[in-house]
Amino acid sequence: MKKRKLSGFMIRIRAIGLRATGLCLLMLAFSGCGSSSSSSTAPSNPIVLDVVPDYTLQNTQTLLSELDATLDGLTLDDFYDASFRAIELRDHQAIIAAGRTEEFSITDYQLDNISDDYYFQTVAIKQHILDKLLSYDTSQLTANEQLAYDIYLTYLNFEVEWANYRSFEFPATFGFFGWPASTEGYFTQVFQVTDNASAELYLSLLNQLERRFQQIEQLLDTRQQQGVIEPKITLGFSRDAVRAMANTAVTQTPYYTVFNNAIAGLSDISNDDKQTMRDTLSAIIEQRVLPAYRSLEQTMTSLHAQAPNAIGFGQYDGGDAFYQFSLRYFTATNQTPDDIHQLGLQEMDRIHSELRSLFNQLGYPANETIAQGLNRARTDGGTIAGNNAVSFFEEIIDDAYALLPQAFSTIPQQEVVVIGGTSGGYYIAGSEDGTRPGAFYAQTNSNLPYYTMLTLAYHEAVPGHHLQIALAQELDLPRFRREMHFTSFIEGWGLYAERLAKELGCYNGDIYGDIGRLEFEAMRASRLVIDTGIHSKGWSFNQAEQYSLQAIGNRGSIARYSVWPGQATAYMTGMLKILEVRARAEAELGADYDTREFHEAVIGNGSISASLLDKVVDNYIDSVKTP
Repeated sequence: MKKRKLSGFMIRIRAIGLRATGLCLLMLAFSGCGSSSSSSTAPSNPIVLDVVPDYTLQNTQTLLSELDATLDGLTLDDFYDASFRAIELRDHQAIIAAGRTEEFSITDYQLDNISDDYYFQTVAIKQHILDKLLSYDTSQLTANEQLAYDIYLTYLNFEVEWANYRSFEFPATFGFFGWPASTEGYFTQVFQVTDNASAELYLSLLNQLERRFQQIEQLLDTRQQQGVIEPKITLGFSRDAVRAMANTAVTQTPYYTVFNNAIAGLSDISNDDKQTMRDTLSAIIEQRVLPAYRSLEQTMTSLHAQAPNAIGFGQYDGGDAFYQFSLRYFTATNQTPDDIHQLGLQEMDRIHSELRSLFNQLGYPANETIAQGLNRARTDGGTIAGNNAVSFFEEIIDDAYALLPQAFSTIPQQEVVVIGGTSGGYYIAGSEDGTRPGAFYAQTNSNLPYYTMLTLAYHEAVPGHHLQIALAQELDLPRFRREMHFTSFIEGWGLYAERLAKELGCYNGDIYGDIGRLEFEAMRASRLVIDTGIHSKGWSFNQAEQYSLQAIGNRGSIARYSVWPGQATAYMTGMLKILEVRARAEAELGADYDTREFHEAVIGNGSISASLLDKVVDNYIDSVKTP
């Protein structure tokens, strides 16, 4: 496909003054990356940077009036496209990441405005779109048209309702859950510098980082006034990461190293211009980036002294209602925290029973704990050397592709590649136009235990995330149905894919691989117990860790669950929903049931809320019964 270009964008940094003529295609990222640290002092740089102006917020009523003029009188399909485009316009970073700059009349790309004012204005736009959607007559819609309507309705309802709980966020928390690390991840993992224009755009956006961090500090101040300060333990993790970056030498920051490595091999930039870019980059990091980190670190240190020792959102005024909403959002069910907690305990019992059966086959002592059995399997299953991990994952994925025709009638054209590095275990979607493949990131800086490698590849690549997400990108559906991400559906499918791989024979004769599969499934079941324990039952960090040690043999990701309530419950509840509707389809259709047709119905409709799976499967069953 032809590479999209960005023209008419002038970099506002005096040291460059070059005109951009091209823009690379960037990937959407699901996680941030770590930061390196050094005690060196940043070099003095004489380059004077232009001042980045404050954001200017357009009058909301004016925006809504303009939106009315765009949306009035449209057919429902045209309304979907035009209204979703209005929502997308609010997010410059996503437009850049998707490589869709030519489609939008934007002359000055900005880091996204993360202020409360901008957020609530965006919510007002979504509310307006929701109101207009509800005005359409749906009485004559076909089953597929009704499904599209319901998907958009579900999305908009959740987006508007989420605004009621805006104060329940930790803006500066660790990892990609918070703004500091997700901002860093955008520059070091999402943004790909591939030519002169993308290099200039990188510098322009990085020059705006100080403004981004000032907004983070404003959000922290507002949350404090609203009575929400992040718990001391995770705020400490976050503060330490920010401090490490603040004390890093300019040329050792990932912002510098990633950019410098990228431009080194570019042929459309002269050596003199490359040096000018390096000098400008150094000036930006010295004058904008590092001071922003130092300021944020001071603010976080001040908050840390006031932060609560307890974890869990139940400790905040209104936190119980927020958590109930979070469970409904992430599980697409109306189950209570107690319901979810009990479900987790039941699933743990089932999985532990299956594990003990496999341990017995290996002759492990019957009186050992689950943790001891898993540790034995980890050792006995062997390891794969880090420098061989990428090729080994590629073999796993190739073997899985060969089996896909047994269960799928449509396989996406977009490739998935394995990328090794110091962090891994996640998937980054490819570009929408297919010029960049989907990427499974694998940790390769140390030896990996064999017994979990198969399951990790099946979850992240095929038949998991890559299969589902890449297929959605290639479907002939309204854009919102290709772009939306419902966690319970996406992560539920990823976990379902692990079990499906077993059904396809991927673990035949491989008892260690099957133990690894069950360990991953146990981890997802334990999350139901731990997440509700933290946010509904008042568990301490130590209590949560002790349960994780007992259930899955390691301390688990307690910090993650404590700052991202409900999300960890999406995996198991989503998988169980898919299994539930599949069992119903098999029972009702009998000999007419076809797994390929079932999967076509489930992931052939783009990303949907798991709450709509019953409707999707009803449509599939009806189509088989009345061809």
